[in-house]
Amino acid sequence: MAPRTVSRTHEARAKIGENKRTRTRAALIQVALQVISERGFDAPTIDDFIAAADVARGTFYNYFKSRDELLIAAAGHVADTVDAEILPLFALTHDPAQRVAIAIRKFIEMSIRHPDQGGLLVRMIPLSGGAVSDEMRRGVLYDLESGQKLGRFKWRSLQAALALSMGTITMAIRAAISEPTPENFPELIAAMVLQGLGMPAREAQRVAALPLPEPVA
Repeated sequence: MAPRTVSRTHEARAKIGENKRTRTRAALIQVALQVISERGFDAPTIDDFIAAADVARGTFYNYFKSRDELLIAAAGHVADTVDAEILPLFALTHDPAQRVAIAIRKFIEMSIRHPDQGGLLVRMIPLSGGAVSDEMRRGVLYDLESGQKLGRFKWRSLQAALALSMGTITMAIRAAISEPTPENFPELIAAMVLQGLGMPAREAQRVAALPLPEPVA
């Protein structure tokens, strides 16, 4: 067999192996979400996830070193799913303050619709250092910095602004899934975060209450 043919064969096999690993990891994450939905956050153990996924223990540990690592990945998947809904809306506005408000409202609304997923975010955001996915962290930091440059925000510390934003949304999700909240709760939280970032109260309330942009079909 010619060297180039051998090389292509190895590349094809490597690609197949990579795709299989990606599918197995995604399947474990989906199983984790299903088990949590059925049994709650605290009850399931690694053995429960392994049994539900019908994989060997060694296979599980090839992908995740611990229960928390699996749950952080599952929370990251939830966050990325919400981000996929948010990004088309972001494309319709150049105002970082409105983007922050949209993200806050969508995450809270998702948590009200899916309390088990909201609960997962509440538990795992602190363990992941403030954001459960790289996309989520990049998006929040970009809007905080853009808002500062454009004069929409007036924070004095990016780290403090990130802590304020993520801490508030975490506690808001916790409240939304565990106790009665007013219908406009997502908008109220968005307005309070914008005020905390330095916007005047009236402008923060106006931006937070704007109708969500409608993506073009």
